[in-house]
Amino acid sequence: MSVMRPSAELLRCYYTGESVQQVQRAIGLLKPGTPPIPTAASIDQQFLEARVFVNLLEFRNCYTRYPLGIAAVHPEPNGITLHVESEERAAEILLNLLPTYVSDQEVHGVPGLRITRRELTAVELRVLGTSTRLRLAGLPATVWRKAVARMISKWIDPTPAFLCWKSSPRAWTEAESAHRARWEGPDDEFPQIQRRGAWIGSGMLRRAALLHRVSNTFFADGYQGGGETARLVLRTSHVRGQGPGPHNIVSALVHPVLGLPLRVKRFRGDTDEKRYAEQQFILGDADKTAVLDLRTESAGPGSHLDPELWQDILRRLPASGFTESLPPGVLVGLWGAGKA
Repeated sequence: MSVMRPSAELLRCYYTGESVQQVQRAIGLLKPGTPPIPTAASIDQQFLEARVFVNLLEFRNCYTRYPLGIAAVHPEPNGITLHVESEERAAEILLNLLPTYVSDQEVHGVPGLRITRRELTAVELRVLGTSTRLRLAGLPATVWRKAVARMISKWIDPTPAFLCWKSSPRAWTEAESAHRARWEGPDDEFPQIQRRGAWIGSGMLRRAALLHRVSNTFFADGYQGGGETARLVLRTSHVRGQGPGPHNIVSALVHPVLGLPLRVKRFRGDTDEKRYAEQQFILGDADKTAVLDLRTESAGPGSHLDPELWQDILRRLPASGFTESLPPGVLVGLWGAGKA
């Protein structure tokens, strides 16, 4: 059994949203020398988690109490559990993760991904033929069944032949195999770049709760970029004048024990957050395999945000920031990052 300092246990709660008791149990099961937030043990698991994180960012069709609709995460070396906020968000996630045949050699979702197990409060998904493991939890079994039905009803033509995960629950379909051969082949440079940089998306998913535990974030979206380096663009909206600002996210990400191997490369914006200016932090690793482009703004509720939901968001804002947060000016100057 590994022995961790109480401070490490408490800090992990900021990143994952777990309770102290859950963190203590989880850390107690880790092998000695394993970081408090373990990395994914396999490349396949890492790549799946990176795709899931981008999916959570790209397909934001509704406002949620938590920025990603994920209340907490439970990272393990061989898998991860996401605690989903609501049935609506669960249906939205399943809709965009489970593979569906769209056209010739094109599949929407994650090829090979299947629901392999149903539990009392969760469903487990795996990519067939790999050791990957993703659990979506937080809802009763009856609600998960409703979420799946709700997801299917959103398709224009829910014919089983087009729903790869439904027509072939235990094997890849020809459409999925053709898609992988065309878009994810070993000779294609883009997917290889994305696989090398998948650690950043996986690492962010394993720390997803920090978006709402350390700063006044109320919405987040983004996308995966191209180029010679894997690029993850994360855009966050923050409540004006209430709670800790977005620089707390950066402080948490560069923490030497619980953060990611990132440093601030470039900064654009005003270091005085009281001015409600937009800010942009560019973070990267020493090996130049991945870049995180964090773009933040201070804003009020959108016209489509229900007033009651907005009040729920305000009530769940953290009262204080990251334990070891540094102000924007210090973050920028600490590594000699210049304004761009």
